[in-house]
Amino acid sequence: MRSHLLPPRGFQAISSAFATIVLLITWILFAPTQVGGLASYVIVYGSSMEPNFHIGDLVIAHRQAVYQVGDAVVYQNIELQGFVFHRIISESAGQFTLQGDNNPWVDTYQPSQEELVGKLWLHIPRGGVVMQKVRSPWVMALVAATLGLLVVSSLNSEKARGRKNMSKKSIQERLTSLNQNIRSWFAQISQPEPGGGATSSQAGTWEAYFYLLGLILFLSLIVGIISFSKPNTRIVSDDIQIQHLGIFSYLASAPQGIYDSNAIKSGDPIFPRLTCAVDVSLQYTLIAPGASNVTGSYQLTAVIREQNSGWERRIPLQEKTSFSSSTFGTTAKLDLCKIEALTQSMEQETEFHPGSYTLSVVPLVLLNGEFPDRAMEGRFNSGLTFTYDHVHFFLAQEKDTDNPLSLTVTETLPSTRAETNTVVFLGTQLAVPALKWAAVLGLVASLAGLLALGARLKSMSQNDQAGYFRAKYDSLMVDVQSSAWQAGSKLMNVTSIDALAKLAERYNAMILHVEREHAHEYFVQAGDTIYTYSLQKNDAGTAVPATEAEHVP
Repeated sequence: MRSHLLPPRGFQAISSAFATIVLLITWILFAPTQVGGLASYVIVYGSSMEPNFHIGDLVIAHRQAVYQVGDAVVYQNIELQGFVFHRIISESAGQFTLQGDNNPWVDTYQPSQEELVGKLWLHIPRGGVVMQKVRSPWVMALVAATLGLLVVSSLNSEKARGRKNMSKKSIQERLTSLNQNIRSWFAQISQPEPGGGATSSQAGTWEAYFYLLGLILFLSLIVGIISFSKPNTRIVSDDIQIQHLGIFSYLASAPQGIYDSNAIKSGDPIFPRLTCAVDVSLQYTLIAPGASNVTGSYQLTAVIREQNSGWERRIPLQEKTSFSSSTFGTTAKLDLCKIEALTQSMEQETEFHPGSYTLSVVPLVLLNGEFPDRAMEGRFNSGLTFTYDHVHFFLAQEKDTDNPLSLTVTETLPSTRAETNTVVFLGTQLAVPALKWAAVLGLVASLAGLLALGARLKSMSQNDQAGYFRAKYDSLMVDVQSSAWQAGSKLMNVTSIDALAKLAERYNAMILHVEREHAHEYFVQAGDTIYTYSLQKNDAGTAVPATEAEHVP
């Protein structure tokens, strides 16, 4: 009678490895980040994400290596001192702009990537309500009591069975067993035991091998599914920020006794009745570390404007001039009397008499350059602004500017680049191409190992039946020294070791093994009936079926 080649314990080991992987993946996906998992749990409290998300819903977010426009994310808002669940609508220089799906306005706080808790992974409607109820003391006590009863029941059931069971061993026990037996791996696979008949320790090693290979197989399969579903590279934002620094100054002569000196300096008001000619200077500096071959052009222009009506006139103060460095200085003549004449002419022709005007000296700076990996184009046109009230010109103080004479403008140069795609695992970013190779190698190695084990078991089933039986039914087998039975016991021969194993499981008994000089004898006692099966040894001392033995005593 032929039997299945793979021992039941091998199936149990592989099934146990699969269960271990499932538990591990479940833990990683659902365990909170505080205990090593990937999940952040957020309960929806507002209506800003309706109609898809409602008050009381549960959102589970996973941290990502890269976040993109359109992702619904959870982030930490320092201004609100809490967590916010909104959608990314734009990104600039590492800062994200977010907005609720149901909000007409955008969030005032712009978080960085480090402040993003995670991207929406799972949405459970009304799940937050259930979680709040579960977190109550009485419910937690009930859950703990139920788990305790299950554990106690499991332990009592295990004790009642009275035999070893691979599927009930803890992960730590399996790994300890594997560590103890790993040194004999190659010897066990490549060389049969002299004289036949694997020991219990050797059979346990087979169990550890099946568990290890099954663990590698299923882990590689899951890693392969995850990694092969993602491209090797991804397109990410690679913006560069440059700064334009413009320092303005102005100087004009003044009659004695009006100012502290006979000169009008930067910051002083200017009265056209005292002087019309003003020298306006600009010292420009480009702050762009790594930039080279910077060239460009500049031109100062005076712009007189009436804010309410939008009327304006532009007066070039100089010709367009080229430069070839990251800094330059320039001075232009500003005729305030000409500006005054323009405003008076407009009022006389239109009979429109506004109370005040603004006068801006605007530098149009256009520049080009190179970074190591891209070209650079920049623009600076923030100017020096005066207010004119028909009597004098004085500096206008902008709300967001501490010093109206010194202007710093940050410009973002948008760009993208391709980089190796990654997967976040326990806070570590793992490269997708490396994961693909690891998955393929793991699958090949585990399948090759299982095939090697299968080939070894097949060889044992043909040449060393006693060793094969030990490897196959070690969890049911006990070695004894004698086969003497009580008087009156009924002996019954069975046709195969598989039939004997079924009887052992049916009667919750052990298979007793006695090794004699010329045979291996196996017994199962069920009441007053003894079921037996024998294997004969050939001249080499190896157990083979009786029909193949060359010498049967």
